Amino acid sequence: MTTTSHCSSLLSDSLGGGFKLNDRRIGTIMEAASGNEAAKMGLIDTIIDKFFRNGAKRERIIALYEQLVVPDLCPSNERTPIIMAYKFNKLREMADEEHRHHFQIRINQNMGQQEIWSYSFSIRKDTIFQSEPLDYRYENYYNEVCTLKICNDFDDDLYEFREVLSQSALTESRIQTMSDDESVREEIREKLDDPRYAKEQFSHLSGAEGNSTFFAHFTSGKLELSNRGNETGEFRGNLLKNKIEGKDSKYQNLRELCSYGFMTKDDSRLVYVSAPHRTHLNNYIDEDNSILVNIQRILQNKRVGNSALVNIRHILQNKKVGETNLYDLFELNLPEGPINIDMACLIEGAM
Repeated sequence: MTTTSHCSSLLSDSLGGGFKLNDRRIGTIMEAASGNEAAKMGLIDTIIDKFFRNGAKRERIIALYEQLVVPDLCPSNERTPIIMAYKFNKLREMADEEHRHHFQIRINQNMGQQEIWSYSFSIRKDTIFQSEPLDYRYENYYNEVCTLKICNDFDDDLYEFREVLSQSALTESRIQTMSDDESVREEIREKLDDPRYAKEQFSHLSGAEGNSTFFAHFTSGKLELSNRGNETGEFRGNLLKNKIEGKDSKYQNLRELCSYGFMTKDDSRLVYVSAPHRTHLNNYIDEDNSILVNIQRILQNKRVGNSALVNIRHILQNKKVGETNLYDLFELNLPEGPINIDMACLIEGAM
C-alpha cells in the first residue's frame, strides 16, 4: 500500500471512529514520510483518551506528539537526541501519574560496535519514534539521554513503592528498630504526638555503654530504647542517641523524631530504592562500571571538554526527590561548569 493510500485509509478510519482531526493534523499525517509514521499519528486520540484524563491541554499534547513522531516538522536544532528526549519527557509529565510508566525511553546498543547506539520512545507497546544508528556518543548526547532514562525509571519506582516510602511507613519502620520489646514500641506509638517528648523537654540519657538498652529521660517520663548497633542504618544505638540529644536535632514530639530526614538522603529507604538506578547509570555511561573513571577518561580525551558530565550533574540535580535530588542521592562528584545551549533549554524549560 502506498503512503498516500495508507494515509487516506487512516483518515477514513479515524473520522469514521468519531475522532476529530483538524486541518493541521490532516496535513501532518498526509505529509508523513512513511505509512508507519502515519499509523503512529493515528494513535494520538487513543493515547489521549487512555493516558491524559487530568485536564492536560489537548493542543499541547498533540503538538508534542507530532514533533516526536515526525521530527522533520521541527528545525534541525530541535531534533538533537537530548531535545527529543526532553520533549518526550514533557509529554510523559503531562500524562496521568498512574500511567507515566507506560512512557519509556529505550537505549539500544550494538554489542559488536560499542560506539554505535540508538534510542527510541514507546508508549505502552507502541514505539512512536526510533532514531537512526548514532555514533560519537558524547557529541550525540548519549550520556544525557541515558541519564534522563534513569530519572524516568527512578520515578516509576517511586510511584510503585509510594506507600512503602510514605512518612507513616518511615515512622513505623523506625519504631520497629527503636526497641526489641513490643510493649515499648506500643508505648512509643501511643506517645507519638505528645509534646512532653519534645527536644526542649529532654533531660538526659542514662545506661551503661555495654548494656543492650539505654534510657532517654524527659521531664515527664523516660523511654527504654535499644542500644544495639546500627550498621545498616537502624534507628537505635548511637544514631538514636544522637537524634535524641544532639545539638542540631529538633523535634516537637516523637513523631517528628521518628520521621527525621523523610525523603532526604538520610532516608535509608530512599537510598535503597535509588541504589539500582545509580548502578544502571554506571553501566550505561561507562564500560568500566565507574562514573569516576568516566570523568577522567572524558577529561583526558577532551572530545567535548567535560560538558557531558556537567550536563549529567545538572540533569540529576534538577530531578527533585522530596527534599533532595538524584545527584545527592547517588553521591556523585561530577564537575561543575556552564552547560551547552541544548541543555540550557532542557534545564530552564525554555522549549
